[in-house]
Order: sequence, then structure tokens, then C-alpha cells
Amino acid sequence: MRLAAFVVTGLLPLPAAAQLAVDQAEVFLDPRTPGRGVVSFTVTNEGDRVTEAAIYLGDWDRRENGEHRFLPSGTLPRSCARYVRVFPLALRLPARASQAVRIGLEGADSLAAACWSVIFVESRGPQKSGGRQISYVTRIGVKVYVVPPGLPKDGEVTDMAVRQTGRRDVEVAFENTGGVPLWVHGSIEFRRSDNSVAASDTLPEFPVLPGAVRRVQASLPRLARGRYLALALLDFGGAEVAAGQVQVEAP
Repeated sequence: MRLAAFVVTGLLPLPAAAQLAVDQAEVFLDPRTPGRGVVSFTVTNEGDRVTEAAIYLGDWDRRENGEHRFLPSGTLPRSCARYVRVFPLALRLPARASQAVRIGLEGADSLAAACWSVIFVESRGPQKSGGRQISYVTRIGVKVYVVPPGLPKDGEVTDMAVRQTGRRDVEVAFENTGGVPLWVHGSIEFRRSDNSVAASDTLPEFPVLPGAVRRVQASLPRLARGRYLALALLDFGGAEVAAGQVQVEAP
């Protein structure tokens, strides 16, 4: 996962001469691992000049529509700021060079619930355009999850509705009622009064943090005039499939 933000003055962002990349988008840690349970990810300078980068911890979560929200480390209740240690906190990478960044835990042995944070790799640099010099900031984020063993995996469909947003969509609200991050996928079936399936649609996989709600949409298909039952079936990897339903009227 690359989270890139360019800051410029008076000009549109341009491709950077130096470009950083990481080899992992997400890292999972078990606080019961003996010692500090150190893992690492690799930062690579894919550009053609020396690049310096700062490395620091932040908080993150998602809004119900899936949009990310980033906040200073230690802001959110489920932040891993107290437990996660990162080394080094600065890099200087020649062109095409790589270096490992280590992640460890301290004081997390008694952690009873999952927490999550993000490690940012941030670089800054100048660039010229039309005789003018601009500056840019690039941030790459690596998500960190600390998940104690034995936490429940559970979820439910809490709401379904037909929404008019320029087109008619069926919206499904799914809540992660368990203790671990979930990656959910499934489908919506449109059933006639005799329970036969008139149409179906796939819901692409979406992630949901513990205690969070995600709202996903599927376009209402072309259906013959009449009343249908929209049935959502969501697989979150638990013992059962979460289901919800709503009546749909096709004009």
C-alpha cells in the first residue's frame, strides 16, 4: 500500500526524482511471542539520487465509507503507540539502495484487545519546473496490527436499505462485533416471491476493524417490474455467514 501526499506551492505535483517503496503493506504482531517479537519491512530508494527519510508512528482508522483517517500517534483509543517500537527513525539511502526497518513490542504481554497503528516513511525534496523550484513531501504507510491470540471473530449485518444516489443502490452495513480485524466478501441476491434468484451481484472484499461499521453498496440490477427481496450474504471467515435483507420495488 502506498499512501502518497504531495505538498506543492502554486503548481500541480510532478513525479519525484527520488521515489521510495516498501515491501509490505501490513504487518501483524503477536504480543505473546517470546522476547520482543521483532519483525521488519524493507524500504527501497527506486530513484536516481540519495534520499533521506524520517520514520514515525501514527494512528489511523476508517470512516464507514472506507475512507482512511490519519491522526497523531496515541490519539485513538485502540492505538498501539504504547507498545510499538520502530528502529531506525531516519534513513539515508543512496540510489537503488534498500534498508530494513525493524518493528518490536514493549510492554504488550498483557494486552487483552487488538490495537493498530501506522508507520510512516516520509521523504522531502526539491524539484524544478519551468525555472521555478517547488518542494514535495511523500509519505508511505505500513499498517501495524497487534493481535493477541484467542480473540473472537464475529460480525453481523446491522442494516440494509435502498439508497438513491443518482442511481439506485442497495446499501449494506456490516459491523465487526468480534476482536480481530476482518476482511469480508460476499454477494447480494435478488429473489422473487417464489424464492428463485432473479439476479445477483458480488461484493468485493472490504476490511473492517474491530468495533467498526462499514457501509458498502451494490447497484440495483435491471429487474422486471415487481417486488423482490434483496438478500446479502457476507463471509467474514467466522463460523457462520452474516446475512441481511431488504424489500426492493422494481418500477
